[in-house]
Amino acid sequence: MKINKIIIGVTLILIIIYAFTFGYINKTNIETVDVTKVNNVVKSIEKEFDKQQYSISKTGEIDNLSYKVVYVDDENYNSVIFDAMKSRSTVADLTSNINNENETKLIGKVIFLIDDNQENRMKKDVIKLVTVAFLATLIIFYVIVGIIYVQILKPFAKMKRFAAKIAEGDLEFQLLMDKNNYFGAFTESFDMMREELMKAKQSEYKANISKKELVAELSHDIMTPVATIKAICELLQVKLRSEEDIKFGTSLDRNALGETAEKIEVIYNKADVIDKLISDMFHTTLEELEMLKVNITEQPSTIITQMFMGINNFEKIHFQNSVTECLIKCDPLRLGQVIDNIISNSYKYAGTEIDVRFDMNEPEKILGIKVRDYGGGVDDNELPLVCEKFYRGSQETEKKSSGSGLGLYLARQFMEGMGGTFDCYNEDGFVVEIHIKIV
Repeated sequence: MKINKIIIGVTLILIIIYAFTFGYINKTNIETVDVTKVNNVVKSIEKEFDKQQYSISKTGEIDNLSYKVVYVDDENYNSVIFDAMKSRSTVADLTSNINNENETKLIGKVIFLIDDNQENRMKKDVIKLVTVAFLATLIIFYVIVGIIYVQILKPFAKMKRFAAKIAEGDLEFQLLMDKNNYFGAFTESFDMMREELMKAKQSEYKANISKKELVAELSHDIMTPVATIKAICELLQVKLRSEEDIKFGTSLDRNALGETAEKIEVIYNKADVIDKLISDMFHTTLEELEMLKVNITEQPSTIITQMFMGINNFEKIHFQNSVTECLIKCDPLRLGQVIDNIISNSYKYAGTEIDVRFDMNEPEKILGIKVRDYGGGVDDNELPLVCEKFYRGSQETEKKSSGSGLGLYLARQFMEGMGGTFDCYNEDGFVVEIHIKIV
């Protein structure tokens, strides 16, 4: 409802109330005194007085005119006359012939009484009219106040609350549009602004998550070749230090081998620095991420063997059987990271031979992989915690080995993301079992 319509409507109603009140009062008249009737009544009283003198009745009614006679000889003559005039009563002289001569004498006054009922009725009617007008005006006032509240104050309060919610960052709070309120267009604009802000915030959030995921993925992917470089360096160092590899007896040959060993050590140290920096970056990024993405595709099971062979740098991985050829549901990148984490932990903490065994469960369509090393395993009290985020066992603390405490945590997360399972336990060493769904 437009404000000009409200003003016009209220004005018309007030004019109608005023016109009705004015018209009613204007047509309400107090009955006037009929002078002729008054004179006739006075003449009748005078005639009666001439006949009966002071024995006539002092009160009576003639022609519907009530009267009262007051004689000049009465003690309260003046006060009665005064009261009559005060009450707007008609007062006429009462005269009489003296000794039947033409000369007349004032013997008193005739007071014509006012009809109190008529006056009371008028008062009541006026009171009723004023009351009705007052109530009508009051109702109009409350209606106007209600319209102002519903159309202006309440929508404004909603907009104020909406602005507060948006300022707090609650972009899910909706501002419902009412076409009948005065701020309808503004309401729609504000809600559109909220939707745009929410879209922008979601886009920003997705962009930040994508950046962090990219950093985390690159960090983890870089860690794998760096670990390989370190492993090869360690292998070369062992071979160079072996007496069996020293075939030349001259000092020149020994010096050349020494320089080679030093260069390999430099490569190893630099790779170790890179590994630590990437681990720190990966650790910081993953703190803000719930989980890295897993993209499941159908892959041949033979890629699992290739993944193990790709990290068999020390030739300590031994296959107990061949993997059954089939199609598996996995993310090759994430599965490779899982296997890399398992083998890296065995290299780091056990340093023993590693056995790999494949088990096919065709009824449940599950391919199982059991990886076993023959080290000391994990303390039974720590075993339930090794797959927790950022947890590092007592062995890592004692050996002061590098790491972020994320390897097995990510491995379990990746396997669960691919619809598989990840379990670890102690059994003549440390055993990890992973199960992958087959197509």
